[in-house]
Amino acid sequence: MDDAEAALFLEKAFETLFDPKSTEKEVLEFFSPRYKQDLNGKVYTFRQFLDSLAELKKQLRSTRIRFTSVMSSGDTIAEVHVVQALKKDGTTLKFKVMAFQTVEKGRITKVEEVNCPL
Repeated sequence: MDDAEAALFLEKAFETLFDPKSTEKEVLEFFSPRYKQDLNGKVYTFRQFLDSLAELKKQLRSTRIRFTSVMSSGDTIAEVHVVQALKKDGTTLKFKVMAFQTVEKGRITKVEEVNCPL
């Protein structure tokens, strides 16, 4: 996939991830059940990733993700995005994420990710 296709793929994947009504089946359209997330040096399985996301979504009123850089080569997408979220208690979250996503057969199988608060 080229850079524009990769950006569109990630936008759809993250829209599905953060949709409060999305189901696991819908998430599996973009993420492999073999998915592994290395987040700031800690590795999560697909199930751990989904469980932590479900807990986070319970706390959020809204989420906005803006991709600032997306480059694709072979089965790897290198990307940077900024997440802004409003929690139900009124507090805000904002952080920058730099990640390498590995895509196989149209689904993300692995991500190596570093994020930092802004």
